[in-house]
Amino acid sequence: MSLLKEKIIQSAVRLFMEKGYRATSIQDIADDCSIAKGSLYKVFGSKEDLFICILKQRQQYMMDEVERIRKLALPRRETYLAEITSLFQFFSRHGYYISRDYTEFPPASSDNVYSLIQQIQIQMFNYYENLLSRQYGSAISQWKWDVTSLFSGLVREYTFHLLFAFKPIHIEQLALFIAERMDDLVEGLVKTSPQALLTTELMKEYEAVDLESLVPTNSARMSSLLHTIQSIIPELYVPNVRKSELEQVAKLLEEEMNKEVPRAFLIQALLRDLSVEPELSSHADQLQQRLGEIRQENKPR
Repeated sequence: MSLLKEKIIQSAVRLFMEKGYRATSIQDIADDCSIAKGSLYKVFGSKEDLFICILKQRQQYMMDEVERIRKLALPRRETYLAEITSLFQFFSRHGYYISRDYTEFPPASSDNVYSLIQQIQIQMFNYYENLLSRQYGSAISQWKWDVTSLFSGLVREYTFHLLFAFKPIHIEQLALFIAERMDDLVEGLVKTSPQALLTTELMKEYEAVDLESLVPTNSARMSSLLHTIQSIIPELYVPNVRKSELEQVAKLLEEEMNKEVPRAFLIQALLRDLSVEPELSSHADQLQQRLGEIRQENKPR
């Protein structure tokens, strides 16, 4: 992602949170970024396109955090608590993501936005089901969608109290409280064995979601990171000669990464050169991390 694009997104998120989507104009965002409105339209064709980009970006952040926690390979209970904690941390950082996002857009207002919001809601609900099924297994199989619905309600209600009612609740304490209440709920269901309300038949659209497909592969992530690096280079405040050098480095890196047997020493050298520039260093470091994960996965066991 280019520096200008990231600046526009950060400005839009802040203004949407302060004023709401409808009350924020493209001119407001352009003024906040100190750029001409025409320059903004070169990056995003409309306010709707900008909003969709923000929604997709936030959803990807959520999936990235799920992936990070799973890779820690913690005991099941610790993973469960860590993921619940991460939910509230995520919503605390991206409050707009769950506040106005889902209330400012009735179905007729924007087909593209409304469709994406529906898709995100289904993905998140399906993630909750996956989280609970990993923790409780067959104990909730009969009532998994009812349990998911109750869990979702708890998360949303307590998020409201955290963000909008300004209740000083400690997130780790909240995560433990909810986990223990879900324990109580599951114990009660197993004991009384009520009839499920949200049956598999009723929840077909959720059953069809493949959660794993929402988490990009390492190769897809690396391609995205490299594309981001290439898009930032033209905007760097460095001499043109240096820009040309960096563009060549990025091109060589792309060519080497696409080889059947990449030369690790060359990739390391190219990444070190990119990391010299502060605007590129974090992306180069992430790329280095992804490459390391692939090497680890490919090691003979």
